[in-house]
Amino acid sequence: MNKLVRNSTILAVVITTTLLISTSINAEERQGLLLNAAIAGQYDDNVLRKIDPISDSSLQFSPELQYLTHLGKHIFSMQYQGEYAAYKENNKLNYNNHDIALFARLDHSLKINSAFKLSYKDEIEEPGSNNSSSLFIRQFNQTKIKQATAKFYYGSKQSIGQLVLGLDHRENRYTNNLQGYRDVDRNSITGTFFYRIAPKTRLLFQASMGNYNYIIKSQFPDQSSKENFYLAGIEWDITAKTSGTFKLGYQGKNFEQKVYNDISGLSYMLDMTWKPNTYSTIEIGASRMTRESSQRLTSAFVTNSYTANAEHEITPRTKLKASYTVDSDDIVSIRSRTDKRHKLVLGVEHSLLTWLNIGIDYQFIERNSDLEIYNYKTTSIGLSLTTRFK
Repeated sequence: MNKLVRNSTILAVVITTTLLISTSINAEERQGLLLNAAIAGQYDDNVLRKIDPISDSSLQFSPELQYLTHLGKHIFSMQYQGEYAAYKENNKLNYNNHDIALFARLDHSLKINSAFKLSYKDEIEEPGSNNSSSLFIRQFNQTKIKQATAKFYYGSKQSIGQLVLGLDHRENRYTNNLQGYRDVDRNSITGTFFYRIAPKTRLLFQASMGNYNYIIKSQFPDQSSKENFYLAGIEWDITAKTSGTFKLGYQGKNFEQKVYNDISGLSYMLDMTWKPNTYSTIEIGASRMTRESSQRLTSAFVTNSYTANAEHEITPRTKLKASYTVDSDDIVSIRSRTDKRHKLVLGVEHSLLTWLNIGIDYQFIERNSDLEIYNYKTTSIGLSLTTRFK
């Protein structure tokens, strides 16, 4: 407990310093240096998502730094996001996450533009979010992610037609819990053509080809595969009330080793925002996508996901938040099964000052599986302070 108190004191000093620095640079608006931070305390009654729950309390500090500058019509930025967590009972759960990104958007001409991003991220994987059981883990899975992306644009959003070409390279490396067999490199290329049919409505046609190359070879069959998507859809921003994107089409995943089941069939993605009035916002999402397996000798699988988020301002300074997500994983293996996850989040956020918010959140997650070993329930509650400098 003394250790948690000391951590609380240190983090309080750091966040106070951050607030003072941010106050002095706020007048610079978007360009230049921008600092924000959040400090949060949380209690979770099943922190490792096990059948037999283990509860714990934690304290998290999340600083964010961004530097943005313009060079003529070009935009360059650097961003750092951190997350430092200390647990009261089990210090093996403590983690320090870092997310560093460099971004450039180049305006070559009226019709030709490009964007580039390089990033490095330390990340923990929430137990129970993959297709593995949490029965034998004692700490969070930790991974390091390196990513490089490039996009090339011919035409603009105001053009009758616009062509966008995207290139992506991503490296995932797991560093603990004997998860090295999941280390993978992913390379993909995506082409999208937009065609305007109304002032704020565009049709889109998209093709994507990806290659998953697993790094560590062992006595187990290699999970490397090739993945393709062919989608058509619509993008709209009709009025101030509704905007979004919907895509529908075909997905296919073919494995190098025949021991795994190839995947083919329907794919879709929906991302829609509806604002019925000036103080309420509703977001609806849906997707049917493939996911990589976290288990040996188990093929990738299809996940159907549906999400609804709502925000409502009861006063200009107080906001209610709610979200509900349901995921269904169809997992084909020696013992095929279906996992369903339900996640409910309720919260209240209040603006103490123009630059400082306080929030309280309640979260409930449940996974039900055909095999009992994968079942769990968890409830958590958290209190946070967050700066909102822009």
